[in-house]
Amino acid sequence: MRLYAILYIILCFLNISLAQDITSTATIELGSRELGINEPFIISAVLKDVENRPPVIFPDINGLEKRSRSATSTVNTIDGKKIVVQTINQEYYAGKIGQYEIPDFFVLINGVKVRSEGTTVSFGVPESNVINTDEITYLPEPELNGEDVFLSVKTDKRSVYIREGFALGISLYIAESAPVQMEFYQFNIQLQNILKKIRPANCWEENVGIEEIVKRQVNIKGKKYTEYNMYQAQLFPITLQDVVLPSVVLNMLVIENKNAVNVQHKVIRSFRSLPRLIRVKSLPKHPLMDQVAVGQYNMAEKLSSALVYPGESVRYEFKIQGLGNIAAIPAPVIELNSSFDFYPPERSQEIKRSYSKVSGEMTFDYFVVPRKDGTFPLSRYFQWIYFDPVQERYDTLRSAKKIEVKGEDYKLGNISLSGSMGLYDNLEALDSTKESFNYKGFFKAVTNALVIILVLAMFWVFRK
Repeated sequence: MRLYAILYIILCFLNISLAQDITSTATIELGSRELGINEPFIISAVLKDVENRPPVIFPDINGLEKRSRSATSTVNTIDGKKIVVQTINQEYYAGKIGQYEIPDFFVLINGVKVRSEGTTVSFGVPESNVINTDEITYLPEPELNGEDVFLSVKTDKRSVYIREGFALGISLYIAESAPVQMEFYQFNIQLQNILKKIRPANCWEENVGIEEIVKRQVNIKGKKYTEYNMYQAQLFPITLQDVVLPSVVLNMLVIENKNAVNVQHKVIRSFRSLPRLIRVKSLPKHPLMDQVAVGQYNMAEKLSSALVYPGESVRYEFKIQGLGNIAAIPAPVIELNSSFDFYPPERSQEIKRSYSKVSGEMTFDYFVVPRKDGTFPLSRYFQWIYFDPVQERYDTLRSAKKIEVKGEDYKLGNISLSGSMGLYDNLEALDSTKESFNYKGFFKAVTNALVIILVLAMFWVFRK
């Protein structure tokens, strides 16, 4: 018994340590409190310095319907250090115009409760008829099979190009008129088995992360159903093999009323989905057809200075943004030349995963050192080719910036130009022996030390 007690105490202290780590990096943010009836109230969980997105469960709010969820991950590199921020957003919609009181609540992050103060949210008449389609676009209506209860594996496309994304969802539909009561049975175990069977090996997956069943009311061919959405993701085929989504089965506990008064009997009933096939097409012939990104993209750029001396460094930011597999976007290919020195870029990215699409941006931040006098359009050096699956053609993003270089040509070993030498300024004055103090690591070490001391103290108490 002493051993079990000691193990229990150790686990309790470890949970306390984990909770402190989560709560120290997690914050809860609330969206706008003045909304139109067609706009969502948004609760966001923001996690800093967390590489992998943990499971997050948002509260149910009386009078509001929990709907779409989105997840955004931002990765920036600053002074060689990678900074990661995960933001998970949950939408709530009101059924009617009015004012809603939201009491203090908790968001469950990786099993740890993170508290937020309550607020008051007002839903009024919308100022315009514009709806944020990025957040409330759902997959097409499922195929009806004549039953009041059915399981559906559905996609938004029947065919895609290689590396083009398509949305995949798994939902159970129950008609409001169905004379049946049912409960989910060993849901987490069943869902994991379904996903093992249905996740294609030849696809890159970007999912929203559903840790709970999302329920909403839908109308299919004039009939009212309740949809229980269990899984939602974007898949990007990375090979030319067709994507096969096999039939899967979900078991439910169905409640049957026996002849005796107030006597209920539960039986297991299986619901099977229809199989799906997604055709994967090759890109049109092109020298870079096996390398280019596939999606709908545009660019933004920023140049720190358009007028520089030879040898003076300038910073150039090339940003690609749009819809597609943002994480797999390749950097522009820059050929070696005698006019500039281009140093490897720092990458930063922001990826937003919603129910129906993946969007975001990838930024390449370059240090550029000109070597010759003259005027140079950067379009000579910065070009990025991609394939647009909607237009079904290749397109190229080109820089519109120019750099004007004035002064004597810059040569290695001859850096006597007046003014800044750019990338190598004051290099000899830099002290590489100094280390920044890691406050987070220090407090974590102190916490772990306290846990060890408490465990040793408990051993001592039990020995006595």
